[in-house]
Amino acid sequence: MSDSLPDLLLPDVFAAANQSDARWLAYCDSLAAARVSAADLPATLGLLADLTRRDDLATTLSEPLAADRFWSPVLEKLWCGLPAKALSESLDAVAVECAAEIYRYLGADSRARPQLLRLLAGSGQRPALATFAGLVVSDPPSETNDVLLAFVPLFQHKTYPADALFPRLLDAMHGPMLATVVLDLANYLTRCGRVSRHPAAGRVERLSGLLGGMVNRLARLEERPDEFARSPAELNQIVSDSTGLVVALTNALAMIGDPRVAGKLHQTLELSHRRVRTEAASALARLGDERGTEVLVDMAAEPVVRLRALATLEEIEQLEQVPEQYRSPEARAEAELAVRLALPTYFGAPPQRMELVDACRQHWPGYEHEVDCYLFRYEYRLADRTLQGIGIAGPVAHAFRSDLGDLPPQDIYAAYAGWSTEHDEIREQAADALTAADLAAWQHRRGELVGMDYDDPRLVKAGTFFGQIHYVATARRQGQPGILVDDGLKVEWFSSTGAARALGPEEAYLIVKGRKLLRGCL
Repeated sequence: MSDSLPDLLLPDVFAAANQSDARWLAYCDSLAAARVSAADLPATLGLLADLTRRDDLATTLSEPLAADRFWSPVLEKLWCGLPAKALSESLDAVAVECAAEIYRYLGADSRARPQLLRLLAGSGQRPALATFAGLVVSDPPSETNDVLLAFVPLFQHKTYPADALFPRLLDAMHGPMLATVVLDLANYLTRCGRVSRHPAAGRVERLSGLLGGMVNRLARLEERPDEFARSPAELNQIVSDSTGLVVALTNALAMIGDPRVAGKLHQTLELSHRRVRTEAASALARLGDERGTEVLVDMAAEPVVRLRALATLEEIEQLEQVPEQYRSPEARAEAELAVRLALPTYFGAPPQRMELVDACRQHWPGYEHEVDCYLFRYEYRLADRTLQGIGIAGPVAHAFRSDLGDLPPQDIYAAYAGWSTEHDEIREQAADALTAADLAAWQHRRGELVGMDYDDPRLVKAGTFFGQIHYVATARRQGQPGILVDDGLKVEWFSSTGAARALGPEEAYLIVKGRKLLRGCL
C-alpha cells in the first residue's frame, strides 16, 4: 500500500475529521510520517486546492486549531522534505497557482499558510517568486516569526532571479517588521553583488521620509515611553521593531549613496540608541561626511557597537583614527562578547561594565593551531541587585547563567571548551532515560562511592566520553553538599555554595569534559 501524501493520506481527511478526537489527532500525526517526492508535489497541491473548493470543508474543519493541525504537517512536508533543486523542477505554473489559492483560502489567522510562502520562495523559479511577492504585498503574514520563516530561503539560495521579486516587494512595507525584512533582503542582494543597482534606488525620497518618521517616533519613545506601551515587554518590542527598520533604512540609503539623505541621517545621530547612531554614522561616513567619521570613532569606545564602527572605518580607510585600546585584539574580543550578551537569548542588553580577567593562547577543540582566548567579567547593575559573571571570547563567545567567578581561569576555559565541543563519541543521558542495565551499573558504583565517604549520591546524568562512562551526581561530603563527576578512575568534587547562580551539575560535567578536551584537543 502506498504511503505517499496524495495516494494515501489526503483522501482520508473527511473520514478522519468526522470520527473521534483521538482518531483525528492520530490521522494528523500520520501526515508528518508520510513520504513525499518531487513527483508528488503538483498532485498534492492540486488535491489540497480541490479540498478548499468543497462546500463542506468549512464545517468539517471548522475549528482553527483543528484546521492548522491538518494543514501544518502537510504544508511543512512539502517544502522541508524536498531539496531546492527538486522544488524548482516540480513547482510548475499550475502548482504555483494552487499554492496561491490555498494560501488565500486559509486566511490571515492560519499559522500554517506561511509554509506556502516558504515553498514558493524556496523554488527559486520566476513564476513562483512573482507569486510570492504578490501575496506578500496583498496579503502578508501577520506574525513576526511567520514573516521571517517565509523569507528564509531568499537569504539562503544564491541563483534565483532577483528581478522577479523587486521592485514589487517594495510595495509590501506595511509595518516595521515586514518593511525591515524587505529592505534587509534588498540590502543583502546589493551587498552580495546579485543586483547591479540597489532595488530601492528609485525610491530614495520615500525611504528618506520613512526614516524621518521612524526617527521622530524613536525620539518620542525616548522622551515619553509610557505613552507607547503598557509594559516593559511591549516597549522593548516596539523599540526593537523600530530600531530594526531604522537600521535597514540607513543601510539601504548608504548603499544607494544619494547625498540628499544626509540631513535625515544627521537627524538620526541625535538619538541615544547606540546601534542606530552607529548605523547612521556609517551611512554618513560612506557619503564622505566627516561628522559620520567622527561619531564612528567615538562609538568605537562602546563594546556593543565597536565591531560595526571599526568595520566601516576600515572600509573608508580611517581606522587609524581610533585609539589602539579600542582596536586591539583584546578590544575586539570584548566587543564580540558584548554583542553576544546583548542578544535576546542571553541578557537582551549589553553589560554596564566589562573587565579582562585572563588572556592566553592555547589549543582549542576544533582548531588546528593555537588560538587567543579571553575571559571577561561582566556586570549588570539592576534596580535591586548587581549581576556578575565571566564570559569567554576568542574561539567562541558565550556566557553561562551560572557565576564561574570563584573558579581558576583554566577551569573556566575548560567549562567553555566542554560546552562548545560536539562529537559523535561524546554523549550523555539523563538519569531517568537510562536502561535497566545502566542503572544496575550505577547502583554498583554508587555503593563504592558511599564507601569513599560520598554520602547519599543521587544520579543526575550519565555521559560517555570516547567510550569512558562518567556519572554526574549530587552528594554530600563531610556534611557539605556538592556535585561529583566520576569516570571510574577519579572522582572530581565540586562544592555547592547555595548561591542563586552557583555551579550546577551541568557546569561541573562541562569542566571535567573540557579539561580532557584541552589536554587532548580534538
